[in-house]
Amino acid sequence: MQTGSVNPPFHDYQSRLVAVGLTAAGGLPFAGGLLDVLIGNSAWLMTVQIYGAVIASFVSGIHWGAALFATPRMAPSLLVASNVTALLAWIGALAAPGLGFIILSAVFITLLLIDRLLYRDGILPSWFFRLRVAITAAVATACILLGVTA
Repeated sequence: MQTGSVNPPFHDYQSRLVAVGLTAAGGLPFAGGLLDVLIGNSAWLMTVQIYGAVIASFVSGIHWGAALFATPRMAPSLLVASNVTALLAWIGALAAPGLGFIILSAVFITLLLIDRLLYRDGILPSWFFRLRVAITAAVATACILLGVTA
């Protein structure tokens, strides 16, 4: 690859496999939070809530980076959306757990909707969009469950 050339990221199988593994591992704290609540404990609740905000902000950063490859019409909207979702995630971290996890669930679903637009416009590869759909389904569901049981 030449310096300065733009090629699709993660074009090789090994990089995709690492991305899938790290994404799956990133969902484990949410599963641990659910397990914690199911056994009648809430020691990890705040930790998982803060972690959720960090992950949502990370995905918001992906959207900021995607703005570099977006059309001039789409780029400003991506920049604003990435900042708004990160701020909403922060509010989700600061809110009481019941409301906080519901906010985080809405943020994760919103981030996926943005990913859908990026996929439709050819900015995100299909394998990455499928990965985002799967992890968002798991994480948003966990956040909803944590929100209603907190």
